[in-house]
Amino acid sequence: MPNCPNCGNKEALPTRTFNVIVEPSKGERGMAERRVGMYTCSKCGTKFPTVISKQRYLIVAEEQLKAIQDELSSVKKGNEELTAKVQGMAEQQREMETSMDKAAKENDMKRLQEKLAELEEFVGYLRKEKGELEQKASRLR
Repeated sequence: MPNCPNCGNKEALPTRTFNVIVEPSKGERGMAERRVGMYTCSKCGTKFPTVISKQRYLIVAEEQLKAIQDELSSVKKGNEELTAKVQGMAEQQREMETSMDKAAKENDMKRLQEKLAELEEFVGYLRKEKGELEQKASRLR
């Protein structure tokens, strides 16, 4: 909110706005467009202008503009291709993670089955030993 240059009162809304094109000063490049608001102080009635916004424009030859536009379109196309590749790679990553999880589960299952077979074999051995010990114990009684 601009202040009145006369009394310092803050004004919220301009009474009128317009755009002004300003030629470049010495050493500056391009044109500048300024949006100017005209304010009227509600306290003292002073009218004063204030720049609301500024926009700079560079003047470019038509050939340069065409080259820039062509380069921009090729960059956009390349960006789209890269985005598609990234999405494809993300999908491949998900598939690979799924297959790795599946392989890990299969590996765990195989190890557990081997351990089960070993334990069953050991239980069989222990049962055989138990039977032999029971026979020896019954002979000794």
